[in-house]
Amino acid sequence: MKKIFSTFLTLLINLSLLSDDYQTAQRFKPGDTISAEVLNDILDRIELVLVTPVESDLIGTWQIIQTLSNIRGYGGSNINNISGLGGTVDNLYKQRLDSVTFSDDGDGTYSLSQETNCAFVNSDVGNAPCSLGYAVVGGRFMVFFEGGVHSYELKKISPTRIIMSHHSGASSSYNILILDKEGLPPKAPKNLSVTVSGGNAALSWEQGDDATSNYNVKRKESFDQTFSTISTSSSTEYSDNSIVKGNSYWYRVYATNANGESVGSNVIQAVYLNAPPTMNISSALVVNEGETSLINVQASDADGDDIQYSVISQSPGNDATYFDISSTGDLAFNISPDFENPSDYDVDNIYEITIVAGDGANEISQDLSIVVKDIED
Repeated sequence: MKKIFSTFLTLLINLSLLSDDYQTAQRFKPGDTISAEVLNDILDRIELVLVTPVESDLIGTWQIIQTLSNIRGYGGSNINNISGLGGTVDNLYKQRLDSVTFSDDGDGTYSLSQETNCAFVNSDVGNAPCSLGYAVVGGRFMVFFEGGVHSYELKKISPTRIIMSHHSGASSSYNILILDKEGLPPKAPKNLSVTVSGGNAALSWEQGDDATSNYNVKRKESFDQTFSTISTSSSTEYSDNSIVKGNSYWYRVYATNANGESVGSNVIQAVYLNAPPTMNISSALVVNEGETSLINVQASDADGDDIQYSVISQSPGNDATYFDISSTGDLAFNISPDFENPSDYDVDNIYEITIVAGDGANEISQDLSIVVKDIED
């Protein structure tokens, strides 16, 4: 198992070296648990690199950074005759920026078009617009133009970046094209976290990039469910007030803009456990004989649940029969105590009871001894 995991990590590291523009929404720390969704995102990333590209992978509009070698020209012509190039870098190459649109012709063929300078063929037509047919075979990009075919090595670095390269051995020249897709969805939100308080799950996250317009907040209530959208948010926060006690929830947030939806953020789990009531009363209370009103218990509940009160006797006695407690926690004798005629179980004028407070799910209790004092008649 260790060997498999080590191989898996090595593969991930190698993949990450292919392109510096790929980012994952999840970073792991020791002890983290990887959700199935995030693991599937990683596997999709691996599959993306391992699967041979096809023509349809190019459909859309891409920005091109074209790099041409400055060694003996390009395509048999002097590189200085090609328009739109910047200055020479280290006496090795020049670059220019353009865009290209790839289309499905609907009849099993594909074509590309450029409105300014054609980047895919030799310099004889490299200074003019072009509309050309193309195909992808065995990992190579082939473009068809009058008089011949040019073939490029093609690497799909990520869903949004492709690199093509052509080398002319006769002239020792290179044509390297870095394609970045335009009109993209935003990057995934980062560092999703949740805090559960009462009946509210407060979510917060960080923006993936400035291209985000809104966020889709998605939730599921079991491992085998799929995520479904519960709300949209224009900020990096959302409060889910529909959670139910005793349930677990899993959240994932997706960024959106006019171009679509991002991959998901990290997955975070929230468990809504019931918070039992709390109360803090003294263990002993001294009262004068003849008094009936005693104390208000004043229990509280963090979930805001209604509290139910009761009084029970401490074993083996039956002292609780002499007390009442109201729905608001007011404790009182139901008959005025008489010091000369004690009615407690031990007939020592010390009544031993237990106060119980419950919220419908959990109960807490606290023992209370009530000492009755003699007063002169």
